[in-house]
Amino acid sequence: MAAVETKVPNYFTGDSKPDEDDDQDEWGTKTLVLKPDELSYALGKDGTTRRKLARASGCIMEYVGQVAFICGTMEERVRARTYLKWLLKQRHGSVYVDDLKDRDDVTVVPVPRDAIGYVTGNRGQSLRMVEEESGTFCFVEGGRGESEQLLIFGSVRADREVAERLINNLVNEKMREDNDRRRYDDRRRDDSRDRYGDRGDRRREDSRDRDYRRRSPSRDRYRRRDDSRDRDYRRRDDSRGRRDDSRDRYDDRRR
Repeated sequence: MAAVETKVPNYFTGDSKPDEDDDQDEWGTKTLVLKPDELSYALGKDGTTRRKLARASGCIMEYVGQVAFICGTMEERVRARTYLKWLLKQRHGSVYVDDLKDRDDVTVVPVPRDAIGYVTGNRGQSLRMVEEESGTFCFVEGGRGESEQLLIFGSVRADREVAERLINNLVNEKMREDNDRRRYDDRRRDDSRDRYGDRGDRRREDSRDRDYRRRSPSRDRYRRRDDSRDRDYRRRDDSRGRRDDSRDRYDDRRR
């Protein structure tokens, strides 16, 4: 059908309405007309996003042209429509679930804010791997308190338990890495103190010696000045003594 619709637009979807449901409780079909940018986002690479939503909701979901065909029971169709609505909202910001406490298809996993980036991964790759392995639909709700709420949606409880275990493993890995890094940093600080502690004391003593030696030349200059003055005084005294002796000898001769 999709190939025919691509070659002949509106061949199957010409009469489809934007949001139509045949209102069958046991089995029925719901159609949603998507915008071109919404279709590419809801389809995902190689159809991975479409398959994820279908498996998590428990219904059949196919895209024909710009129309999403959702087949299943009323409960499954409503669930798939809600998941698709949340998925499209993620393009514009955080998603908040108003009826979280009343739903029976969700598991809430608190994730520390320091670990949320590690759990989601680069561009959400880690979280996508969790979804693919567990068959669930996961996203992070807006922050509340010191932790983020990671919501795991799926019609099968066992699948949600698998996703919860995988997410907790990622959180534990992150916490272990942080603890190892802190221990390594503490060890380096302790080694640095042990290695450079005595050197630091010696550096302080050497600095004091250098300061003392810097001050010592000025003291030596004062001593040299005093010695120079003493020598000048002695020279003057000697000169005076010689002059006195010369006068005495001259007087003796005259007598």
